[in-house]
Amino acid sequence: MQVPMQESTSTVRRPGILNLIGTIYRQQGITGFWHGQMGTLIRETGGSAAWFGSFEGVSLAFRNARPADVPRETSLPIWQQLLAGATAGMSYNFVFYPADTIKSRMQTEDVSKSLGAVRNTFWSVGKALWLDQGVKGLYRGCGITVLRAAPSSAFIFTLYNALKDTFA
Repeated sequence: MQVPMQESTSTVRRPGILNLIGTIYRQQGITGFWHGQMGTLIRETGGSAAWFGSFEGVSLAFRNARPADVPRETSLPIWQQLLAGATAGMSYNFVFYPADTIKSRMQTEDVSKSLGAVRNTFWSVGKALWLDQGVKGLYRGCGITVLRAAPSSAFIFTLYNALKDTFA
């Protein structure tokens, strides 16, 4: 959890977990523990559909491009599995990156400045970010995230298929 800290001229002591829990509850109530979860829900549900859907789509394209004498049930070559997995990871992160950006903004906002005010919603934070920075603001930092996702997802799907073929 990221919580903005107030700067002081004296030595800064980090608050403990119980102190953080108490502060969140006092300032935002019980719903404060789920602040920003709409972004997580959108990212995870949509992202999972993009992840598995793009992996299966690329794998199907490779299977359909095979010569007629190669059975469709035969495993794809490693390079094709890696490419399908990399595409899946990049799709997951790119398509729903704005939801993650909005969620991160909500979870790191300074709640002491908004005490007594109406709490920002997922849609209000997204609208403000869009009006202030446009598409660039929604996708800031996306490039490195997408590049990082490619090798990890390539490895995950390839390893899963190898284990599935080994133990099936």
